[in-house]
Amino acid sequence: MHTARISRGERIASHRWIDPEWIEHLLWCPSQCYRRIEYCGGLYTLYLRWRYEDPWQFMIAEGDMLGGRGFHVLDPRRGTSGEVTGTGEGKLITESVRWRFVSDDLFERLGYHFRDEDYREAERKAEELFFAWMEGRCGVSRGLNRSPSNA
Repeated sequence: MHTARISRGERIASHRWIDPEWIEHLLWCPSQCYRRIEYCGGLYTLYLRWRYEDPWQFMIAEGDMLGGRGFHVLDPRRGTSGEVTGTGEGKLITESVRWRFVSDDLFERLGYHFRDEDYREAERKAEELFFAWMEGRCGVSRGLNRSPSNA
């Protein structure tokens, strides 16, 4: 368990990375990267997605996006997903999973643009934005409305 000092010592929040490094699925499109963390008593998944063209997208999910055993169908626009359990009548049969997106695309909202090959830089920025985003949820607000320094 690590502690992070938030806003000049006003509050200390503990966190623990579930995954020591990012889990990267880069061979197919969409390319996806995940990193799970326990923070402020909750479990979150940092989710990066690149689909056919730049830029990378970054969203935060509450819960474990990687906890299921099967193939997942994601709909980031609606913030929903399902685990595929079979097929029937030409359609996928899915069951709900126990996580949900709790942010929109933070890279887009804040004006960050990472190309396909810049995924390592995107991972670092996603971690930084996650902690800033969580500060407001844990009772300390520094906000995410700043302009990007390396956009």
